[in-house]
Amino acid sequence: MLNEVADSSILAIEDFKRNVDAAAMDRAVKMLADANSIHVVGYRQASWIAACLFDGLVQLGCRCHRIDSPASVARRAVPALGASDLLLAVCLSDDDDSAVRVAAAAQAKEIPVLALAHRGDHLLAGASDLFMAMPASPESRFEPWGAHMTFAQALLLALEKRRAGRAAC
Repeated sequence: MLNEVADSSILAIEDFKRNVDAAAMDRAVKMLADANSIHVVGYRQASWIAACLFDGLVQLGCRCHRIDSPASVARRAVPALGASDLLLAVCLSDDDDSAVRVAAAAQAKEIPVLALAHRGDHLLAGASDLFMAMPASPESRFEPWGAHMTFAQALLLALEKRRAGRAAC
C-alpha cells in the first residue's frame, strides 16, 4: 500500500510540475505579498492544506489569521475584513460548500479572494478574484496529499523569494 500511495503522489507532483499555470502562480504570490492581512479558511480535508499555508505565512512574518469557525459564523465575521486584506480559501471537497460560502461573503464585501480547489470547475472559481486548481488524483477515495502540500509549499517559497528584503506582508 505504501508503494501505491508514494507512486500516486509522485505522479501527481510530476503532473503538477508540468501543468501549473505560472502566470496564475505569480498573481497569487502578488496577492499574498500585497495583502495587509491574510485570512485562511479551509474545512474538512482542506483544513490540513489551510493549516500548512497558515503556518508558513506566520513563519514568513505575515499578519495572518486562521478561520476555523463554522461557515455560518465565519461569514458574519467577514465584514470586519478590509479591502486591503485577503481571504485565502481552500477546498478539497465536492460535498461541503463551507469555504465557498465564506468566499462568496468576502467577495460580496469586495474583499479580495484567492481560492484553491482540487478541480478546475469547482464552485470556488465563481467566488474568487483568482482561482487555481490544485493537482488531484482521481485514483482513490483517499487521495494522497503530496501534490497538494507541494503546491502550498511552492506558493510559500515563491512568496518568501518575492519578499526577500521586505519586513512584512
